[in-house]
Amino acid sequence: MGHPKEIIGDIPNGTKIFSKKLAKTDRDFQLIVPERVFEQFAIENGSYERDFTAFDAGGRKWEFILAIRQTGSYDKPVLRPCKWHEFVVAHGLSGDDAEYGVVFYKDDNDNGKLQVRGLKKNHSPLFGKAIWEKEVIPEDWDRPTSIAVNRVR
Repeated sequence: MGHPKEIIGDIPNGTKIFSKKLAKTDRDFQLIVPERVFEQFAIENGSYERDFTAFDAGGRKWEFILAIRQTGSYDKPVLRPCKWHEFVVAHGLSGDDAEYGVVFYKDDNDNGKLQVRGLKKNHSPLFGKAIWEKEVIPEDWDRPTSIAVNRVR
């Protein structure tokens, strides 16, 4: 799976940027992003942030802001709360009643368009393991789809 905090493995017809289980800070404030994301989304020297666009399963466009935390001794990438928190609320990823995650990936079937999916961990055992299920989609959206994964933990 790569990085030890990854929650899903390979994505059929996609190139995963990163996935992670959402901690309380991620759900309530800003998403703390793995440093290796800078390999895909470089921030210009002298700048502390950059915008990027991702699409959810319903086709909704999300404008996120990737920023470098300006405290501490090393660069710490985060998604700014103003846009990230809107995604969390819209996809119901903020409750303490379940475990939630997120995955960003490039869709190989759609010219590498960046995708984002909110995930919920299902603790009902399937083959003896809990699995990360399809995206949590607001009820008023009419295009529910899911993300298929090859491996889960």
